[in-house]
Amino acid sequence: MSGYAFAFARCLALLVLLVLAPWPAWAQESPAEILFSRPHLSGVAAGSELTYHLERSASDTQRLGQPFGDDIKLTIKSVTENGARDIDLRMFTGERARDVNSISGLTGNPLLVIFLDRSVGNMVQLTGGKAPYFKDRLRAGLRDKATSEATKAEFEGRLLDATRITVRPFVDDPNATRMLGYEGAQFEFVVAEAAPGMLLELKSEFTSDLAGAPKLTERIVLTGSRGQP
Repeated sequence: MSGYAFAFARCLALLVLLVLAPWPAWAQESPAEILFSRPHLSGVAAGSELTYHLERSASDTQRLGQPFGDDIKLTIKSVTENGARDIDLRMFTGERARDVNSISGLTGNPLLVIFLDRSVGNMVQLTGGKAPYFKDRLRAGLRDKATSEATKAEFEGRLLDATRITVRPFVDDPNATRMLGYEGAQFEFVVAEAAPGMLLELKSEFTSDLAGAPKLTERIVLTGSRGQP
């Protein structure tokens, strides 16, 4: 396992431990449990490939770079005896392409970690703040502030039952006045058990109430699956 892959798997494990608190058996499944406790990859067979499309749009290209769209591919290499998945992760294509990351023993969908990591990076870029602080506040927000609602979502011509989770983790933060108006940043997650990998859409929106401040949006959408889900 490469150093990046090890750090990636470690990050996923830490997120699970940090976000989730004990819940009684009778309690309704919380947004954090939907995101971090469900075995998202459990229905995806060895040999399957999931394709996600990331779209980034920014109002200030000089400061935030050119908008772009590119694919992320997740391939299930094998399934272990305990149901975990060994995967290859291919980020982007062409000049943006990164080395293939091979990660072992996953049950959760690594696209969630990619999305959260990019969300923290975007807050750092927009505000000049510190990544550890934003990680902590995002983690606490998912645990304490996130809301969920039943919805419908389409995938490959099918209308699926889904859950939409929404959180604005930095509202009322003690350091909100230092966030240059971006304390209202909003994050949305659309999860459907019938979809391969369960994560259908992940979206972040960064809009400041300060005049002239740039707007940034990122969206990751499951666009296709190949193989037997």
